[in-house]
This record gives sequence, structure tokens and C-alpha cells, in this order.
Amino acid sequence: MVHHRSRLAFLLCINLIATPLTAVAQTSPGTTTREPEVLERNVRAELGFLASDAMQGRGSATNYERLAAEYIGSMFRQFGLEPGGDTDASNAPGFVQRVALETGRFVSTPVVTAGSKSWQYGKDFLVTGIRVPRLGGELQIVEGEAPLTKGSVALIRLPETADLQQQQARVRAARASQAAAVVLLESDRARRQREAGARLPAVAARLVGEQVTQSVPVFSFSKEAFNELAGLGNGMRFEFAAEMQADPTAATWNVIGILRGSDPNGETIMLSAHLDHLGLNEAGTGDTIFNGADDDASGCVAVLEMARALSSGKRPRRTIYFICFGSEERGGYGARYFIDHSPVPLEKIVADITFEMLGRPDAKVSANTLWLTGYERSTLGPELARQGARLVADPHPEQNFFQRSDNYTLALRGVVAHTVSSFGLHTDYHRVTDDLSKVDFQFMTRSIESMIAPVRWLANSTFRPAWLPGQQPVRN
Repeated sequence: MVHHRSRLAFLLCINLIATPLTAVAQTSPGTTTREPEVLERNVRAELGFLASDAMQGRGSATNYERLAAEYIGSMFRQFGLEPGGDTDASNAPGFVQRVALETGRFVSTPVVTAGSKSWQYGKDFLVTGIRVPRLGGELQIVEGEAPLTKGSVALIRLPETADLQQQQARVRAARASQAAAVVLLESDRARRQREAGARLPAVAARLVGEQVTQSVPVFSFSKEAFNELAGLGNGMRFEFAAEMQADPTAATWNVIGILRGSDPNGETIMLSAHLDHLGLNEAGTGDTIFNGADDDASGCVAVLEMARALSSGKRPRRTIYFICFGSEERGGYGARYFIDHSPVPLEKIVADITFEMLGRPDAKVSANTLWLTGYERSTLGPELARQGARLVADPHPEQNFFQRSDNYTLALRGVVAHTVSSFGLHTDYHRVTDDLSKVDFQFMTRSIESMIAPVRWLANSTFRPAWLPGQQPVRN
């Protein structure tokens, strides 16, 4: 027989064990505190896997990118989300979506020659946007706003005070003029990448069936090599050459989970990130893995934790698509495919919030604060801030971040789409040192937690964000 006092204690213990944990805990008479919905141990576990050496840098369109997608899909399944990917061999719906690509890979180090001189990839220059193993054209040295000649290789001299936007404007002008290629003096970021040991350049891919557009590769030359090339003068023949192999099995991978809302009109919001990174530094020594802990395993973890929290409560009014896109680093192919084959009419997508680089605080904003790219372009950011989101305008407008994430692909199609970030321009960007040791897990956990209530509000409200006059980006 149990003593009365012992029996009372026993019953109390049974009651405590049987009572489910809630988000609210009593701290003192008349006060309560809410248990956070995002736990640091979950953030550490998810980021620890995605940014581990075992994932080999989650290279765009590699099996490691697919493995990341499968992992995230398995988590979506645990959260009870509806699968939005391809069917499997048994015709059951899955979470992973295969996106076929047409591409190749370089199997030798590219070289540029002009006259009797030659320059080696990685040592003297980098190149982006290349699709062919060989190209050539007559060198045209362009000063200021001088017009470009069709088929030329435009060596563009920009003033030292030129910013990123001016450089991008000149590159766009060269492409519009159908130049064969553009040569620029390298940026500080490109110099750091080259000095760290640049891997062989990625071959610009295209979606299977996608119309081929004019491809104008951009060569980024070191200062010494740039001056040597410019010293050869106009009319010198510029040649790029390397060996390339086609890859008929190329594909990138998206992962899609759906929390179906109650709204009969099918209004939808999207929470997204990109799951790929740069893979391996094939030309490097020592640490050769681009772990991409901040860029953008941190964004994937944000999507995972948003899915965990939002799927655990009452079904929202609006449907929520949780998506991690593939191949953002190589041209946004995953996002482009998704929006071209959207399962939701574009006019029903109320907003997209992309999460990118949340692993460290940005000293340019207040503590425990995130920023939103294109904050001044639409009503989304200010309204989320009014609902408690610790969001401010992007403090780095000169970096043009609004156009540098998958949100821009959606924005060009009319969707109000922005990126949430805290990237403070740290020097580990696109380097092998972007690893787990640099992540501020407390900050990252609090940051994700801070977005849940505002996003939950957006998912249940009738508020529909809109572009401000003249601020919606337009496709060329």
C-alpha cells in the first residue's frame, strides 16, 4: 500500500510524464515564458550534416547535391508535409524533383593566347559563363562608353572608381552588342578566389529544351595579365581553348514539400533556399572542400526549421511551399525550372521569401537583426517588420544582392520575392574556409526563430504584398 504523501507524489509524477510538453512554461506566479520553436540542437544537427566534409561541398548538379535533396526530403516527410517532387519507381509521390540539363565539363586547364603570349586559367585569369571549348575574336580595347563591335573580344577599361553596377552595365551592353567575350580587370573577390586555387571553370549549362540564348563569357584577368593583354593593342587575335567532354546524364535537383492551406482560392507563399554549393577545389591543395556552411546550408536549415514549426500547429489559411533549389551557383537552373513548370498559377503565389547566408551576424546592422534584399521595392519587408520581424533594408546596396539569389528568378516573373540574409561580406565567401567552425549557432537559431511568427501571420492573413511603383524587375 502506498503512503498518502507518497501516493500523492507518485500521482504527480505520472501526471507530469503523461502531460505533453508545450511551448509555454510557468516561471513564477502570474508570468509565463514561451519555449522557442527552433532549438539550437536541431540547427546544429541539420547544418552539421549538410556542411560536413562527407557532403563534398554539395556541388551543383552532382550526386552530393542530390544527397542533400534526399536528406531534406526525408525531413519534410517526418514533418508530415505533402510531397511535391517526382514519383518514384513504385509510382509513389516523392519530395525530390530531377531537372535535366545539357552541359559538359572541362578536362584540361584552359589557356588564352594572343600573339606570342599565353595566360593560364587559375594563374592569370578566371572565366564565367563559358559554354564552348574554343572561342576567338579580334581584341577591341574599349574606353568609357565607346560602342562595341559584334564578334569582338571586348577588353573593357573601367575607371578605378567604377562600382559593381557600372561593371554589370558594361557587361550587359557587351552582350547586347553580341561581343564574343568580355575581358575585365579582376575584382578583389575574384582575386581572392584565384589566389585560393581556382578549380576548373564550370561549363554554363542550359535546361533541356530551353532556347539557347547568346552566351558572352566574362574573363577576369589579374592586373598584370590584363595590362599585358591591353598592351597588344586593337585587332590582335584572342583565342580561348580547352578540352571538354559532354555530360548526357547531367541533372540538378530540387526538393519540394507542401503544407496545404485551407484557402479554397489556393493562395500560396514560398519559403526557399538553395541546397548546392561549389563542390571541390580540384586545383587546390590541403583543404579542397567548399563546405558552404553559410552559403547556403544555413538557408536550407532555415527552411527546414520553418517547416518543422509551421507544420506542427493549426493548418494555415494559405498553402506554403517549402523548396530548396539546385544549381543556384551555376545559373539558378532549379529555380528557373520550377517557375517555368510551376504547380501553382503564378498569380496565386503571394510571396517568396528566400533564405541565404544566415550563419553569422552582420556588423552593419543592429544585434539580432536580419536584412532583406530589395526592402525598398515592395510592401513585403515593411509589413513583416510591423508584424515583429527583425528586418531592415540591405546595408550593402552596392553589392546588388537582390539580383544574386533565386528570389530574382521569381521576381522577374512578377512574384514578390526577396532574400533574408545577414551576410556581412566575410572573406570566407566562396572559399573552403566557409565551414562549420565559423558559424554562430546562437545567432542563427535566434534568427530563424524570429521569422516564424511573422511568416505564420503572413500565411494566415489576407495581406497581399505588392511591388511599389517602378520597382518590379523586368525581363530584358
